[in-house]
Amino acid sequence: MRIVVVAAVGIALAAAVWLRREMVASAVAELRSMSAAVVVLLVALGVLERVTRADVMRRLMHPVGFGRALTIHDVGTSASKGIPLGGPLATGLRYSIARDAAIPAPTFWSALVAYGVATTFVTWLFPFGVIVVDLTRRSATTTDLAMLAVCAVVVGGSLAFWAVVLGSDRVTSWIVGRLRWASAIAARRIPAAGRHDLVEGFLAVRASLREVGRRPVGLLLRTALAQAVGAVILLVALRSLGVGAELGSVEFARVFFVVTLLSSFVPVPGGVGVVEAGLTGALVAAGVDAPAALAGVLVYRLLTYVAPIVVGATLYVVWRLDVRRRRHVVPASTATVASLS
Repeated sequence: MRIVVVAAVGIALAAAVWLRREMVASAVAELRSMSAAVVVLLVALGVLERVTRADVMRRLMHPVGFGRALTIHDVGTSASKGIPLGGPLATGLRYSIARDAAIPAPTFWSALVAYGVATTFVTWLFPFGVIVVDLTRRSATTTDLAMLAVCAVVVGGSLAFWAVVLGSDRVTSWIVGRLRWASAIAARRIPAAGRHDLVEGFLAVRASLREVGRRPVGLLLRTALAQAVGAVILLVALRSLGVGAELGSVEFARVFFVVTLLSSFVPVPGGVGVVEAGLTGALVAAGVDAPAALAGVLVYRLLTYVAPIVVGATLYVVWRLDVRRRRHVVPASTATVASLS
C-alpha cells in the first residue's frame, strides 16, 4: 500500500509540476532576489521552529535532555512526514529511542498524548481566533460562521471528552474493567503478554495526564509558539519577495491557519502537494502575485517539511550508530573484566 501511495503521489506531483512548469520557473527566479540577510533570518527561524517543538517534548518528558528530546521528536516527524502511512512507524521509533534513554513508558505515552492533544487544540484555536479578529473589521459570511461553529464544536467536544476521561472515576473503572478483560484474553493466546500490566500502565498515564491538565496554559502557549513560527517563516519570505499592502497581516494569518487546518485532513504524508497548492491558491486569491506566492510557499515548505525530514533522518542514523557502538563496547568490557578475574 505504501509503494502504491508513494507512486501515485509522485506521479501526481510530477504531472502538476510539468503542467505549471512556467510558473514554477518564475517562482524559482523570484527566489534569487532574496538577500543573504533574509536567507540567514529564515534559516534562524527554521531552527527556532525545531527548537520550540523539541522543547515542548522535553518539558513533557522531564528530566530528559534537549538533545534526546530533539531526537525523539524529529525522528518521528521524519517518519510521519516522509513515509506514507508512517504514523505507526513514527510512534514505534519514538518509543524505541525513549526506551533506550531509560524514559519510563508511562512518561513517554503521556507526553505523546499530551503533545498530540495540545497540537490539536492549537490547530483549531488559531483559525477560530483569527476569524474572530477579522470579523471585527468586516461583516461575517456564511463560510465564516460555519468555520467558527465547527471550530467551537471540535474544541468544546475535545474539552468535554478529556474532562470525562481524566476526571470521571466511573469512566476510569469501566476502562480498567475492559483492559483486564483484554489482558486476560491476550495472556491466554500470547503468554508473553501476561508480563505487561495494562491496567497499571493506563492508570500511570492517566495520572500523568491529569497532572499536565492541571496546568495546561504553558503547554498550549509553547505549542502555539511553535506553530506561529511557521507562519512567520512564510510571512517573512513573502515580504522579502516584494509582497506588500495587498496582503494584510490578519488576512495572511486567516489564510495560513485555515489552510493548515484543512490540510491536516489530507491522507498524504505531510500534506505534500496539497499544502503547496492550497497555500499558493489562497494567497493568489488574496491578491498576491502567483510566482511570488509559490516562491514564498516553497521556502516555507523547505524549512518546515524538507528540513525536518533531513534532520530527523540524520538524528536516526546517529542514534543507531550510538546504539551499535554501545553494544560492542559493553561485551568487550565484560570480557576484559572476566579475563582479569
